[in-house]
Amino acid sequence: MEKVSAACAMDWSIKLEKALRSKNPVRAVEAILETGEKLQQWSKEPEPGTAVYSLFGLVPEEDRLFYNTILLRLVDAFCYGDKLVKVAVVRVFMSVFKLSRGKSKSECGTWFLSKAKVYNHLEMLKRVKSVYDKGDTEAKALALILFGCWRDFASEFAPVRYLIFTSMVSSHDLEVRSSLFAAGCFCEVADDFALVVLGMLNDMVKFPELMPKTRLAAVRVFAKMGSSHAIANRAFKICITLMMESSKDDSLVPFLVSLTKLASRYSHLASELAKVIMPFLGEDKSSHVPAAVLRCLQFLIKRGMCFSLVHVTDTAKFSSLLKQAELSPDMQLKALQIFQKILVYKLCLADASELNQLVALVENASQSQIFSSSCLAISILVGIWKEIVRTAEIRSIDVSSTSLPLQLVVLIMDRLTLLARSCSDPCQVDFALVTEVQDLFNVLHLLVGKQSELRLLVLDKVRLFLVNLTDGVRKPDGAHELLLGVINYKSKRVVVVRSELLASVHKFLIMFLENLEGDKTVLSQVYEKVKRITECVRSCTFFDCHTQMIFTLLLHSPVLWGSNNDADGDSCVSLVDDMFNYGIVSLECSTQILEERNYWPAYRAGVYAARLGAWVTSALIFDKLKTNVQSDINSFWLKSLTYLSHAEGKLQLLLMPKLVSWLRSNSYLPELSKDASGGFAHCVALHEAYMNLQSSLGMLGNIKASSEVFCFQTWFLVLKTRVMETVIDLVECLGLLNQDVCNKKQVTGCNSLKQLPRISIQLQKLAKEFDMLETCFVDIDSSSSSIISTLSLSCSVLAFAAGVVIFIPRFSCHETLPPFTSQSGVCSRLVQDLVQRLWKVDPKICEMLSMLVKENESQSCSHVQPRNQVLKVCNKVKMLLSVCRDVLACIHGLQNWPNSMQEEDIMSEISKSCRNLLSQAVMKWMQIPFGIPKYFFNIRPCVGAELFALSSDRSKSTTETISVEQGFQLSLDLCLQLKNIQQPRVPVRLTKLYCLLYTKLAYHTPIQHGETTRNQKSYSPWRDEDLVEMSGKLFHHAVTKSGKKPEVSGRFDWSIGVSAVVQFQPNERGQGFSSCLLDVSRFPIGSYQIKWLSGCIDQHGSYWNLLPLSGKLVFTVKKAS
Repeated sequence: MEKVSAACAMDWSIKLEKALRSKNPVRAVEAILETGEKLQQWSKEPEPGTAVYSLFGLVPEEDRLFYNTILLRLVDAFCYGDKLVKVAVVRVFMSVFKLSRGKSKSECGTWFLSKAKVYNHLEMLKRVKSVYDKGDTEAKALALILFGCWRDFASEFAPVRYLIFTSMVSSHDLEVRSSLFAAGCFCEVADDFALVVLGMLNDMVKFPELMPKTRLAAVRVFAKMGSSHAIANRAFKICITLMMESSKDDSLVPFLVSLTKLASRYSHLASELAKVIMPFLGEDKSSHVPAAVLRCLQFLIKRGMCFSLVHVTDTAKFSSLLKQAELSPDMQLKALQIFQKILVYKLCLADASELNQLVALVENASQSQIFSSSCLAISILVGIWKEIVRTAEIRSIDVSSTSLPLQLVVLIMDRLTLLARSCSDPCQVDFALVTEVQDLFNVLHLLVGKQSELRLLVLDKVRLFLVNLTDGVRKPDGAHELLLGVINYKSKRVVVVRSELLASVHKFLIMFLENLEGDKTVLSQVYEKVKRITECVRSCTFFDCHTQMIFTLLLHSPVLWGSNNDADGDSCVSLVDDMFNYGIVSLECSTQILEERNYWPAYRAGVYAARLGAWVTSALIFDKLKTNVQSDINSFWLKSLTYLSHAEGKLQLLLMPKLVSWLRSNSYLPELSKDASGGFAHCVALHEAYMNLQSSLGMLGNIKASSEVFCFQTWFLVLKTRVMETVIDLVECLGLLNQDVCNKKQVTGCNSLKQLPRISIQLQKLAKEFDMLETCFVDIDSSSSSIISTLSLSCSVLAFAAGVVIFIPRFSCHETLPPFTSQSGVCSRLVQDLVQRLWKVDPKICEMLSMLVKENESQSCSHVQPRNQVLKVCNKVKMLLSVCRDVLACIHGLQNWPNSMQEEDIMSEISKSCRNLLSQAVMKWMQIPFGIPKYFFNIRPCVGAELFALSSDRSKSTTETISVEQGFQLSLDLCLQLKNIQQPRVPVRLTKLYCLLYTKLAYHTPIQHGETTRNQKSYSPWRDEDLVEMSGKLFHHAVTKSGKKPEVSGRFDWSIGVSAVVQFQPNERGQGFSSCLLDVSRFPIGSYQIKWLSGCIDQHGSYWNLLPLSGKLVFTVKKAS
């Protein structure tokens, strides 16, 4: 458990005292500055509570005592130290003082240098005042700065006020400037002081012999006059008058800055300021004055004063600024940014006619020359267009007549084409070009979005970009190799830059395809466009095999997969031919990369192939790489990937018999290509896939590393193995896929159908476990999250298909259901689970599903879900939806059998219909090439949490034991410490932390003598059967705050145990403290485990689970004394 600053205060005070007593002045200065950094950290931490005092063994208020001791020691060092020591002390207090900037008055009342926290403030003021009285000019200046930093209590001390007033009229400029700083600080908290200073400033600024630096410091004080409305109004008028009386353009800028900061606090002052300074944009002023005006307007907009500017500024004014050639590009950019903010605000109030006028204004502004040379300007313009589209959608206004989107695409692609052509000149190539190309492709992706008529045009433009990129290194006479050698001789960076540009194109295409939505016609057109891009890359001999391969693998994108596979038989044949042809291309490229011993590019290509579901290609690469590594860890890792690729590739080759023949003819992957055809191919493939998954999991377990490092990988493989095992159980139970012939037995009838509810419940549990996996890793990327969501949906769909018999009223299966579980309850949970996943994807199916359950049970179908569970609509999801429709049709048919039929005939028809339905469902599931998450290849410790607990009653417990007397409640002081959260890879900021503690009599555990009361075994979440239920309860509490018990699954009953949900306030290090009570008064004497799970909510409102990394807690119930 990391110590908080309050627990370190005594050590810091002692170390500072030792350093200050040292005769080495350098050591003293270093100790002072180091103490300043510690004080800054301390000031950011929340106030310690009783849990902090208990956990760290502190006496209440002990931290404040040592804090004040540290401050006094710093003041003493200022009083008796030399100049360097004095400056160091001032730097410390200045750094702490700056942390209070931007805080409200209520927040400043409890900040680190507030009067409420500094108990001995009078003594500090007296000691520093003595330095001012006896010191020279520099000492007085430093003392005045300290008074300014202590404004909260120094502003009430009359002698200090007098010192500041006298110093403001001193003959020493250094002293005057320091006094102006202190005066400005006091003006922020004391109105009476501000009135006196305001009168002095009016005369001081007008004084002609005042030094420029001092006048600048005086003007800056006006910005501090915003403590009250009356003072701000008066200061604003005086400052405006002084600015207008100023004759020089150079002196206008400081006034503009002070007026802007002052006006940013009151909306009416912002409007008045805009009226005054807007004419400066058109007047004949020096260039820095309009630039300062634009910066001031931009500052007001950032402070939320856009609504005050809209009514006093003309939007067309900023639009015209974009075409003024005399303005610098920087000024034009600032004008464009202001134009964007004002336009966005006006869009909120615009009707149809005003919206069309604004669109015309934007079209006119887009003709500016700045857009042909600035990527930032283009991105701002695209942002404006996206806001227009969003507003038009909300207001149901048609803006399709405008040509602005087309202009923007042409603008971006023209710029990209120009950059591509510059690659032909080695002297013009630099890596700034790569950055600009990447930014432009990001802007293009933002422009196109998910659904846009521009997508086909964009793909054509991307292909032309690749053509221009290759034309720059081609000679009409075809002397490619010679020219390439000359370029490499002159500058190899051209090749590197070109590779980076290709990578940028590839990344853009990945994002483009991941966010693509549409019907089969559109997807087929996109598929053909991507094929043309692939052919363009393959036709250029300058592109290496790795580049050709990754572009070829784009055709395996989840969105494009199966895009040509419709009712037309020719299209189906075309798809299979494409899969075969491009599969061979990727395999040949892989072979060449491996022959050239480019192992790292080969590994990256294998990873990319596995992510897209091109398992045969990844199997070939990993199979070759595993024999070319030295370390055991790398060997086991590659063997695990090889087995995983073999498991998935076995199912994939069932669709491509031609590729099997090609593999056999070239002696590639003999283990994968054998027994891949025949009448029982699907049965054999399922069993071999299961064996390969087990082998992959075994190889991963051989790696000697922390369980935190491969937690995601192991968990993912465990779930994949369990899914495969359950599907095989389903196949063998009903004799699907010719399994009855393969095993020489017939498995039909009522007994086999009664096993379906058990299998259905198991598949639904696996779907929940996939959901759990997705929410337990806060740094997971969106593409990985989408893949896991698709896998979870597949389990839920298969569970619904396997549970088809539960929806038949004539079929009873109570004896095979878990205890305390009803048939209607299972039906309700199956439907609810699917509706929660599909209500945004296919509302029509959700309606049909909701009709299967009773009205009072369907109301809970739409309860809230974690926002971070993303399900992207692709052809894989659409195939799963087709399985849902098949199940719904089957249920509807079975529920409507005529009553006149015999019972035996009905059971026979039910058996036949279920077998046909499940055979088709399993066949479709086997055809879907589920990729592997990108996050699977992130080998690093997972983000989790450690829980530290001590009994609040320290008289009956120790730091190593948690105990409670029988008949009493267990009071715990808790510390939740996040682990591995401060890495740059973690993109989230946690705002709330929660922890669920749960125990029951069944968790009784024997403890040997001398054993610690914490289970130190490495945590394996896939082995914890209570994890999913605990996650559901914690999520429900965190999101709804109701404490209402969530729905139970039948095996978990919260009433038989004791639970508590605790909320923590995390500090910057991810550490939170709290206390809780567990009612264990009915527990008999003995030792019991406490299971716990923590969760959090990030800045986007998404909920995440945090895996427990410190084991279970153990407490002991003792006999009452």
